[in-house]
Amino acid sequence: MSECQHLHDCEFVLRYVARVKPHWDDFVSLYCRGVFQENCKRLEQLRELGSCPDPKLMPTGHRVPHVLDQDQT
Repeated sequence: MSECQHLHDCEFVLRYVARVKPHWDDFVSLYCRGVFQENCKRLEQLRELGSCPDPKLMPTGHRVPHVLDQDQT
């Protein structure tokens, strides 16, 4: 399967995936490069609204846990 064209500029990936490695590497493997790509809620919202989704929206449609934003400046 091909890689999502938005992977390298996806704000969720850029802001959060590296912060919780290796735990969230599966998001990239499954949603950005794998079989769940068409189920990505971020991609769905981008297609519907034509704008980048909120960085806190996870590919599953859930929100990033608040604790991950507490120490971010």
